[in-house]
Amino acid sequence: MLELFRAAKAATMIPGAPVIDDAAIITEAGIIKEVGVFNHLKSSFTGTVTDLGDVTLAPGLINAHSHLELAHLRGKCPSGAGFVAWVENLLGQPIFELDDQALKRATEEFKRTGTVMVGDIATRFAKHMAGVFETSGLFFAVFVEAIGETIPRKTFIPAGEFHNGVMSVAGHALYTTHVDVLKAAKNEARHKNLPFSLHLAEHDDEVAIMAGEPSEFLDLLNARGRLLDFIPPKKRPVQQAAALGILDASTLAVHCVKVTDEDIETIRQSGATVCLCPRSNEFIGVGQAPWEKWHASGTPLCLGTDSLASNHDLDLWNEAVYLKHNFNGELSYETLLAMLTRTPAKILGADHELGTLEPGKRAVFSTVPNKIHELF
Repeated sequence: MLELFRAAKAATMIPGAPVIDDAAIITEAGIIKEVGVFNHLKSSFTGTVTDLGDVTLAPGLINAHSHLELAHLRGKCPSGAGFVAWVENLLGQPIFELDDQALKRATEEFKRTGTVMVGDIATRFAKHMAGVFETSGLFFAVFVEAIGETIPRKTFIPAGEFHNGVMSVAGHALYTTHVDVLKAAKNEARHKNLPFSLHLAEHDDEVAIMAGEPSEFLDLLNARGRLLDFIPPKKRPVQQAAALGILDASTLAVHCVKVTDEDIETIRQSGATVCLCPRSNEFIGVGQAPWEKWHASGTPLCLGTDSLASNHDLDLWNEAVYLKHNFNGELSYETLLAMLTRTPAKILGADHELGTLEPGKRAVFSTVPNKIHELF
């Protein structure tokens, strides 16, 4: 059945397209058929009309980095104490004791705040997380997180058929995932034409560990029997990732806080996309990524909330507000919305269905809240 949705404005996020005033979107069976001005489309339309009023429609939001497995840890981890203190606390929590109600609340929060797709990192329960997303109706890319020194005999990615998403593989970090495992994981993702994710250059201890310098975090890991044989490459994290060949146009590099100008140029040239997690970085206390330099470089950028162990909520609009409030320089309305829609859709392999409002795409919308309009 044909339906027409009318709104005061629509930001289609089609590159170069202006915001449509007195907008109309015609849909059928969950797919967009036409987008345009209401008076133009209404004249030949005979189906159901829903007037949404004085709102601005945008594509459904895409949270490029989260950890749904940690949904039960909301409010249980310290903020602002630094990475080592945060990890020490996290390791003392019941990390892998999933709470079905917490998972449900998290997926409901995603949907309530306009998110329609999530790029999620799963350390232990990847297939279960995919099932949770599938049941919720959210689109997803669930990344099986590769940690340690073991390469699976057959595959990193468990078998599974899903209507609303895919499963892929991610490296945890350059120091916790063996170089051979990282390369094997990236090769599998590349061979299967899937996105690959990696926490990269998140905190000072990561830089120190890679450089072979003293690190409180390395001491913590050694005390737990980890990284006892780790050989530092004596390179900055980004340069090591590049040397391993794991940076390319299908790589999502998450955080990228501790980077130099050379690092930024290396990632830009690789074609990788950077996922900024501003509030998580502030919550943990690792510092602020050089957002302005990332933006000026032309590197594709998107946003993620990270987990409820390192953020107060899963509202991607709040992430955008925080970024815009603290950004030193010009950050346009179109650029900010692209970080929530078009750019993450592309890197997560969903741009054939999501990311813009145009014919053939899924009819899933978000409503731009006043707290965003007030920033421009």
